[in-house]
Amino acid sequence: MTEGLETALRCLRDDARTGRLDLWAHSTAVDEIVGAPIIDRTLFDRLHETAGIDAEFPIGNAGVIHVYGYCFSDVLTPYGYKRDRWNDGVLAQALGLRASAFRLGDSPDETPLQRVTDAALPILQRPPADAVAVLDVPVGDVRTRAVVTAAGALCYGLDAGDGMRLVTLFPVADPHAFAREAASEPPRLRWNAALP
Repeated sequence: MTEGLETALRCLRDDARTGRLDLWAHSTAVDEIVGAPIIDRTLFDRLHETAGIDAEFPIGNAGVIHVYGYCFSDVLTPYGYKRDRWNDGVLAQALGLRASAFRLGDSPDETPLQRVTDAALPILQRPPADAVAVLDVPVGDVRTRAVVTAAGALCYGLDAGDGMRLVTLFPVADPHAFAREAASEPPRLRWNAALP
């Protein structure tokens, strides 16, 4: 199928076996800006089946979609390709990691989702003192949190009563401007978050 897919599936099986996917919330594969799926249903289904997750397109596990699905997305968004966040090194370096830290196949011992989770979840659960913004916004019965770091990363997650779970992580060029814009938005699920 797609180059690198077997590596992704192998990593995904390891993530499922170790319970790492439970640290991620739900997401839609339909991008809120583009208004179309970032990955097709065939890939969506294959990734979720490999992870042992019963998901109905387009709503699925955010880690499966954002980490693995985005690696294979060829849909151009106004901000570039979704896979760029894992491949270009900007996000990894904003988090104090080596540029290749989030690339598929970069480590024989850790999966990309493991490295992304290890970098993002602590930021979401215990925002750093120098964060530009920590936006805790209730959306109905769900508490959402967006943390914008001074180094230029957005970490977003949801807490539906059972602890904060990740939705997404991406680089931002101007943390202060991004935080101001995000704070001005009315309460809603953001950045492709979804409820099951």
